[in-house]
Amino acid sequence: MTPSTEPIADNKRGFAPATRSAPLNQRILSINEEELSRIILDVHDGPVQYIYTALSLLTGVRQEIDAAIPGSDLAPRLAHVGTLLESSLYEIKTFMGTFRPPEFRSRSLVSILEGLIIQHEEWTHTTVGFEKDTIPDEIPLAVKIALYRVLQEALSNGYRHAGIEQQWVRLWAEDGYICLEVEDAGCGFEPPDLTASLDEHAEHIGLRGMADRMSLLSGSIEIDSKPGQGARIIVKAPLCGNVSDG
Repeated sequence: MTPSTEPIADNKRGFAPATRSAPLNQRILSINEEELSRIILDVHDGPVQYIYTALSLLTGVRQEIDAAIPGSDLAPRLAHVGTLLESSLYEIKTFMGTFRPPEFRSRSLVSILEGLIIQHEEWTHTTVGFEKDTIPDEIPLAVKIALYRVLQEALSNGYRHAGIEQQWVRLWAEDGYICLEVEDAGCGFEPPDLTASLDEHAEHIGLRGMADRMSLLSGSIEIDSKPGQGARIIVKAPLCGNVSDG
């Protein structure tokens, strides 16, 4: 099955942001990814290493207690602490793997999105169909970043909220835009008003993030969904003109 060309439902919300200062907005996207890379590196070199050291020290303490005080209840309690630390380390490493930016500059958009899809399939044991038309070789850095993050959020939302085991992704270029569509046949939802304040739709913060990224690109987002009738998200970002790598 591939994404259909017919509307899933008649409950469609579009978000067409006004044109802003594009070069500055593209630079904002690039800076955000650079800051995220630094955060990931700081977490790896700081808290992760501290937890590894704590686990090593804890193992030594447990061995000393077992030798000095046979039958003490301290050893099982310390073992529980060790389990909690290991679980925390696993969650931190999973988070780091999810948000570690790929090599956006050196890799093609198709390669970046294919890698994300493969990673999602491996982590969730679900299937993602990927259909792509001829895509220009030169894609602005900001567009790569935005489409990667949109797809990441859309795949995650489908897995966590839609109760589905398969999604479909389509990538194509038309009329000076690069277009990305993510579709599922899950439980669907009532599309929020993405122009409303964040406080009004805090439960849709992921969708709001997609809309904000498209706004920074002077692109657009369309959400087509209805409870019980699946969901489709289409974003369009300009390939040239006002878009700059910053």
